[in-house]
Amino acid sequence: DGNLPATSIHKGFSENDPVPNNVRESTDNQLLFAEQEDNEEKCEERSIREFPEVFTYEQRRHGAVVLHLLFGFYCFILTAFICNDYLLPALDIICTQLNISTDVAGATFLATASCFPELFVNVVGTFLTESDLGVGTVMGGAVFNTFATPACGALSAMQAIPLEWRILTRDCVIYVISVIVLVIVMWDGIIQLYEAIILMVLLISYLIILFCSKLIARWYNKIVHLYIYKAHSTNFTNEETPKSNEESMPDGLYRPYFHGELVVEYRKSVASRKPSVTNVEAQNHVENIEEYVEPDTPFVWPTGSKLNKIWFCLVWPLKFILFITIPDTRYKRWKKWYLVTFIMCVIWIAMASYLTSWMTTVLGDTIGIPDSVMGITFQSAGGNMPELVSIIILSRQGNGDMAMSNTLGANTLDILLCLGLPWMIKILMSQKDIDIVSGALRFSVLSIVACVIAFYLVTALCKYRLNKKVGIICLILYVIFLVFALSFELNVFYSVNLPMCPP
Repeated sequence: DGNLPATSIHKGFSENDPVPNNVRESTDNQLLFAEQEDNEEKCEERSIREFPEVFTYEQRRHGAVVLHLLFGFYCFILTAFICNDYLLPALDIICTQLNISTDVAGATFLATASCFPELFVNVVGTFLTESDLGVGTVMGGAVFNTFATPACGALSAMQAIPLEWRILTRDCVIYVISVIVLVIVMWDGIIQLYEAIILMVLLISYLIILFCSKLIARWYNKIVHLYIYKAHSTNFTNEETPKSNEESMPDGLYRPYFHGELVVEYRKSVASRKPSVTNVEAQNHVENIEEYVEPDTPFVWPTGSKLNKIWFCLVWPLKFILFITIPDTRYKRWKKWYLVTFIMCVIWIAMASYLTSWMTTVLGDTIGIPDSVMGITFQSAGGNMPELVSIIILSRQGNGDMAMSNTLGANTLDILLCLGLPWMIKILMSQKDIDIVSGALRFSVLSIVACVIAFYLVTALCKYRLNKKVGIICLILYVIFLVFALSFELNVFYSVNLPMCPP
């Protein structure tokens, strides 16, 4: 019946008896099937099988991969439109409504939007596939976010951007602590309920520290003023205290202003220069400013060169679908819908990140790049596309603190929120511990901590300024990391990964 092993089939015949052809074929098929199963156990499953298959491997090899490449670039443009036209203006209103600084908004709201794709991946890996997919995603993109993302922001900035040293120190220290706690939690390969709760407690503590950062800074300054520099308080205040972005910007240098901050500054200037102007008249001036900066709708044909018009036609489908699905808070009639805008941006960013990761995975698989290599190159870039786009936009606007807080804050939330929350919910629902394969955890964590310390030292040596020098050094350090990481992944020093299964 085809279920007996090959040896038992031959037992029915003596050595001198001829074996019938049908029995011989059945035996050969079973041996071939057993050999295939043995080979599959000795190879690593290709990550492309985690995504839907639109084209076969042969079709992709004969040119269909170009469509994936173009669509991946289209998704990158989509992410840029979401962040620049919808997410950042909504965060500006959130900063005004909650009276929080831009660095806190970057480390919380913008970081939450950026890390939502990782949260989605870990939810799928924890509840559906029950794999370590989320852990690999978080660890794989950490170094990219630490070196490559700040490098792109520094190189794309219009000029050197001063960073508040206390904010950068806060974000780096908290991130390193989160990584160390994750190592302790995953060391035995089992996630228990109290360990997941520890991650959630750290998340709540992290948010409290961020939202109380102004109070903590005032308390710190008071302690320093009273006990350390009491005799030289005036000199310390004027000369030695590290300056914030606004204080360290020389006159005439490009100043970053979000739309809402510009209106607030205009309101203050009207009140100071024209005391006789009534509140109603001042409000009218503000409304005129708001109406003046309102952007055109996607239905307005652009003026200018043919290149601008061609670009308008290419990106019009993206702008149109975003325009009808996300309230644009740059328009006065939609300003009160900023929370809806934020939620819709998070959803769209998750979709765009998934599509980008899908396209980059297909591209790497088609040209023959192993999954272990793709995980720290193409997939890291695709999964961290929101952070990359955000830091480029914010750096060009000159808002360095918000850009860096978003990058480091997203890494912290990847650990505390994207891993801790699904783990805790899964354990509470199943009443079982979660098994985690942590074979390469020590190397990953060591590299992440080393990269964060190296980035902080580079920034400190450059006097806490995000400039071209920082960008070039970060790129060099990222290339050095890739050389060592790829050497391990490709089994140069010793065997780490199994060979890839055939396509």
